[in-house]
Amino acid sequence: MLGKTEDEIVFACYNFASAFDKTFGSLRCLELRPSGFSENDPPHMCENLTCTAIIFAYQYILHL
Repeated sequence: MLGKTEDEIVFACYNFASAFDKTFGSLRCLELRPSGFSENDPPHMCENLTCTAIIFAYQYILHL
């Protein structure tokens, strides 16, 4: 993958998880949602967070 060794890929994944946690405060969706989960939540509740996380991931991958 991308000409990387398995060790480099594992290292990149751990670094990504650490950077994501530092930036967003958690890796768990349950903790990232403003009020956890409820049956009455609108389906778009995480839209802004999702977009921001996608941009974060894209930027991270660009620098691999």
